[in-house]
Amino acid sequence: MTDTYPTDATNGAYTMVDKKPDRGFSEESRFDAIMMESQGGYESRRQRSRRPKRRYSITYTNINGSYKKAIVDFYNERGGDFESFYLDLTHINSSGTVGVRFDGPIQIAHVASGSSTDDSKNIYTVSFTLQEVFI
Repeated sequence: MTDTYPTDATNGAYTMVDKKPDRGFSEESRFDAIMMESQGGYESRRQRSRRPKRRYSITYTNINGSYKKAIVDFYNERGGDFESFYLDLTHINSSGTVGVRFDGPIQIAHVASGSSTDDSKNIYTVSFTLQEVFI
């Protein structure tokens, strides 16, 4: 795992480093706990880890087909949610890097057509979710 998003998400001259998520992003933290419930209704809980796992939802709107291809190619090179990679948190106005993987498929919506033969002139909305992994 040496690849980093957005640095390694490129399509020729188009790189995702230049494109910030214009709809912002969302981040949620969740602690993983094991819960056991007895027949009498009593609950017992235990934490699997003291560190929470974070999940990032990122959306890009009004990007052309070349930027869309850079994201899709990066996703396909990871095998979807199979391979983990680093997320450069400066891309979402934070600091540091964190190990993540894709969490589910990429959602792509075609917004406007600029050309039927040149995909770089078409406009898309692309969103995806990243799940933190401990490395």
